[in-house]
Amino acid sequence: MFTDTAILKRLIKSAYKGSGLHVEHTVDGWLAMSGFWWRLEIDYQQLNKKIKAQLVELIGEIPEPGEGYLYIKDTDPQSEVPGMTFDGLMDKWAKSDHQYEITNVILKTSQDNVAILECGESKVLIPEWAADLTKGEVDLDGETLPGPARPHGGYMIWANNKMALGIFIRGTQYAGEKEFVDAVRDVSLLWDFIQE
Repeated sequence: MFTDTAILKRLIKSAYKGSGLHVEHTVDGWLAMSGFWWRLEIDYQQLNKKIKAQLVELIGEIPEPGEGYLYIKDTDPQSEVPGMTFDGLMDKWAKSDHQYEITNVILKTSQDNVAILECGESKVLIPEWAADLTKGEVDLDGETLPGPARPHGGYMIWANNKMALGIFIRGTQYAGEKEFVDAVRDVSLLWDFIQE
């Protein structure tokens, strides 16, 4: 999985303890998970053992093919939501023409830090942890590195031949963010650091 395992585990746990963790096992063998800011789709057979173990620890059993649930800590029974979590992110990623790259700029705000992604003059914001989440190592047999981020709806999607990850695009919220993004619209933030 090209996602950072430690960050993904934190996101899963936070979703389960917070607004809810959606987990769906499709009849085609995909496992889809989502929290408030993110969604992930992977061939169930390719799921990292550490992530699978955490899911079992939190929710008991992985849903059977064709089943999906919203899991919330200390809530019983769980809500059944088959067909609601899997969104075909890989197909949506493949159909998008725009390719975004994570820049070297992080905006620090009083509430959170955000990374800037760039495609030509277009700039979008995602939470900094989301940029870090995409920097894991490929660990599956035959897995390729993920392609560049591509937008679809309100998501930025990364995908490779085994999985897809969607992160909600974060709008400009705090003082100075919109002004900064507007000011650098014509400036590339994809510079390389030079060692001398």
